[in-house]
Amino acid sequence: MISTQYLLLSLFLILWCFFHSILISNRFLAYIEAKLGKHFRTYRILYNLFSLITFLPLILYSYSLQSEMIFDWSGYFQIARIVLLLTCFLLLFAGSKSYDLLSFLGFRQIQQSEHHKTMSDDGNLSTAGILSIIRHPWYTATFLFIWVRNIDVSALIVNVIFSIYLIIGCYLEEKKLVLEYGDEYRNYQQNVSMLFPWKWLKTKLIG
Repeated sequence: MISTQYLLLSLFLILWCFFHSILISNRFLAYIEAKLGKHFRTYRILYNLFSLITFLPLILYSYSLQSEMIFDWSGYFQIARIVLLLTCFLLLFAGSKSYDLLSFLGFRQIQQSEHHKTMSDDGNLSTAGILSIIRHPWYTATFLFIWVRNIDVSALIVNVIFSIYLIIGCYLEEKKLVLEYGDEYRNYQQNVSMLFPWKWLKTKLIG
């Protein structure tokens, strides 16, 4: 019975990830823009609300499953957990300085009566601040956030599926950005790491 619950949890999560990705794909956006016309400016905020409303039941369901504990952040691991949490919140804060939060949430689209492809204030490629160290600070922060909780079987399933989805999401997002910015973004990819600041550390340590 428990294994069936885990299979259902996995299936629901994969379906959520699939639709979450499809509904923001360029092909679907072009289709829905043609259907909605001037009302398309509301799509981003509706998309965010739909994602949240459908995501919460999945998380509540995962927490409802009584499963065996695999790992907990006790003892000296608590120090590492605090460091990772602080890093997570710093990345979120630093990212908020580089991204246009109003566009991310969907409010700016309604204010300006148009759909925004980017999350920068002026629509140009932003590579300053934290974005000069890693290309996707919020993705990295999400990775850290989901893995710093205690891990039981259901949490492991959720974390593994979302980790895979985040990696896929990064690549899909970058395909859009390459289409939008071309060589400018390709050069950015060559100079700045995606999720972990390997290239930044290399320049600091080696020079």
